[in-house]
Amino acid sequence: MDCGYVFCLKCARQRVSEFSTCSRCGPGSVEETEKGAVCRECGEPAQPATRREYLCVNCGSDAVAPIQNMRQNLVSRFRTTYYKLRVGHELLTGLNTRLRTLRWHVRELRTSGFLHNPEIEKQLLEFITKMIPAVTERILFRAQKLVERHRASKARFLHPERWTVEEFPLLAGLIEGIQEDMEDYERYCKELVKELESVLVAIEEELLPLRRWQELFSQYAEHLDLGEREKAVAAIPHVSLSKTETGKGVSQGTLFVTTKRLLLLGQTGLIKRATSVIRSVPLLTITDMKEEGRLRRRLLITTDDEVLRLRGSAETLQEIPQTIELARNFGEHSLVTVKGSMRVTSMKADIMTLRDGLDGLIDQVFIPTVPSTLPTYPTPAQLPQPVSYPPARGTGGPPSQSRLLQLRQQKFSLQATMKLLKRQFDEGKISNESFFKQYRSLNRDLYLVETRISEITGELPATDEPSY
Repeated sequence: MDCGYVFCLKCARQRVSEFSTCSRCGPGSVEETEKGAVCRECGEPAQPATRREYLCVNCGSDAVAPIQNMRQNLVSRFRTTYYKLRVGHELLTGLNTRLRTLRWHVRELRTSGFLHNPEIEKQLLEFITKMIPAVTERILFRAQKLVERHRASKARFLHPERWTVEEFPLLAGLIEGIQEDMEDYERYCKELVKELESVLVAIEEELLPLRRWQELFSQYAEHLDLGEREKAVAAIPHVSLSKTETGKGVSQGTLFVTTKRLLLLGQTGLIKRATSVIRSVPLLTITDMKEEGRLRRRLLITTDDEVLRLRGSAETLQEIPQTIELARNFGEHSLVTVKGSMRVTSMKADIMTLRDGLDGLIDQVFIPTVPSTLPTYPTPAQLPQPVSYPPARGTGGPPSQSRLLQLRQQKFSLQATMKLLKRQFDEGKISNESFFKQYRSLNRDLYLVETRISEITGELPATDEPSY
């Protein structure tokens, strides 16, 4: 209820209203016509019905819910909140999927002969063996701290059948506090995984040109006829060469760079188009490379026998000299063998440890710490009891003063026992039923003692009252 008032359904106010409904399609499809209420879906006449609503006897609100439903709602919210501990593993699972795809691309490139940039394997090795375990450990540590922080609160949720209505606001407040900490935990996990994602993105960007080159070499493999020790380096599309230089009426094609040659592939023929190598330049014959021109930029490649004038976009003209230099010094920028790469790309990131750790923490929350199905609470005889002081002696005064001293000692004992009982209840060591029963009994005894102290104090002269 909106006002928090508790009552049984027999005492609830009721609001009765008449409406029309369709026995097949429900009340939402009923509309009024000249002939009366008709269902617009099936065309059948609507049937009269009565709606009965329960209202709060205190404020008149219709937000009335059975206590059992409120109890189930609190339990569901509590469990759903703690299940969010798994978000750390779920984020790493998505990241691991990207990592598997990346490893597959690297493996495919290496087995195809593209051995460029050995730093990729080094980055993958560090990513799998150091970065992911470090993030896993930090996520698990943060989850453990969160569970420990609410250790006393979770004991209240182990046995919802013992909750009383008065406890519902307190339980709802505890859940909201856990939800706030869980949101901080989720943000923390996302920040950690975001750092890992940035590393994967950097490796993917390094692989992007290699994958593009490998695709072009595979597409035109039958036309290139590479030698036994000739390795593919780069493939650059949309490169233009003057028709007079080609001598075949072809001006545009794809430039392939290997460790031994430059190969320009294009299509020849006016009627029957055929792809073939229209120019081949040995890499060792190239003596100079430079750009010229203002409006129409060209790359001049000087060889021992001729000068080739290549045209293309600004990015293309910059990429050609870079790939030629890479081909000349390919041994310094490539893997010697694929053996080490295969070992690295076959390694798997261990995220199952994190999943098992988080599931273990969730089990600690939902399962009692003792092996029995129900928690073992102390018996009434084992609950904190007031301290029994010996009769006061040697007061040197009338019997009323001795009795007053005993009552004050008993009052102090009762107050200390109530504090101890409350602390044990907050820690979940005492059931709700035992706590309230014992607390009411102690509070009643304390009231009687304080009343008797007031009576004796009123009977004694002010000058005779002992001071403590």
